[in-house]
Amino acid sequence: MVDRTPNAVYISDGGEASQWSQACLVESAARRTTNGPGGAIGGDVAFALAAKLAFPDAPVLLTIGDGSFGYHAMEFETAARLRAPFVAIVANDGARNAEYQIQLRNYGAARAKGCQMMQPRYDQLAIALGGHGELGTQAQDLQAAIQRALDSGKPACVNVLCDRIGAPSLSARAGAPTTSGGN
Repeated sequence: MVDRTPNAVYISDGGEASQWSQACLVESAARRTTNGPGGAIGGDVAFALAAKLAFPDAPVLLTIGDGSFGYHAMEFETAARLRAPFVAIVANDGARNAEYQIQLRNYGAARAKGCQMMQPRYDQLAIALGGHGELGTQAQDLQAAIQRALDSGKPACVNVLCDRIGAPSLSARAGAPTTSGGN
């Protein structure tokens, strides 16, 4: 959708979630901000709100991990109150996955501790705060869910339940994509 809308604003936040979205989407949007590889997390719900206020006629799409989303999810109330709709697409894998992937890589599964989270219904939180919510469980349904979120005219959360896997990275030797926990 970002590639079909020249004035769209794209924002990316999260650890592994950010790496996935940057690998797939970042070149598609002329106006974008990302937290970069291994960058700071958590502020981009507020960035999406600010982008909508700065560019009121542009669709604003945020891809974000569940850990990052939790930092400022309450800003959905601010966005609803200010009538500043944007769409947050939350990769909800029930973990602080960047840290989890590092622990897996360095210590193995038996010593991966403290990174698990619940998989909250962030879509329901958005509704409770005056926004629109969609739960995504099937890849083939996501485009329609995102479109409904855009069409709602409200700040929207598409809460995507997903697997906990490492983000793609490129091997300097082989040049082939891997999923070795690219953070």
